[in-house]
Order: sequence, then C-alpha cells, then structure tokens
Amino acid sequence: MMPPGRGYTTAELSVNYVKAVSPRVQRVRAEGKVIHCGRQLATAEARLVGPDGTLYAHATTTCLVFEIPSR
Repeated sequence: MMPPGRGYTTAELSVNYVKAVSPRVQRVRAEGKVIHCGRQLATAEARLVGPDGTLYAHATTTCLVFEIPSR
C-alpha cells in the first residue's frame, strides 16, 4: 500500500487471545486488513480463525510510516 521508498515500524500492538488452539484444530487462517495507510501513520487489524469460523485471536496495530533514506 506504500509507494517505493517508504518504510514502517510498529508503534503500538495489541493482541487479544480469545480461545486456545488445541491439537484437534488442524488448520487456522490468519486474515489481515489495512484500515488506514497515511503519510505518517498506518493502522491494521488481524484475526486468527478456525475452519468452522471459531475466532481464536484478534489484534490491532499502529505503525509509524517514514521515508527510507537513499544511499
């Protein structure tokens, strides 16, 4: 989502564990979504979901966006 020459680092990360993943759960899917990508800040969210739709965890992050200095 960012143009070439831009980078980011995590400013804030919040993870919520909803349910334990047991050995009986053979596969989980991670779904990520960028909420906003601006000139200085970006936000995103993610979910960890089982094959039956069970939510195991969800998270949000805020990232600091910056220009990568050219060499």
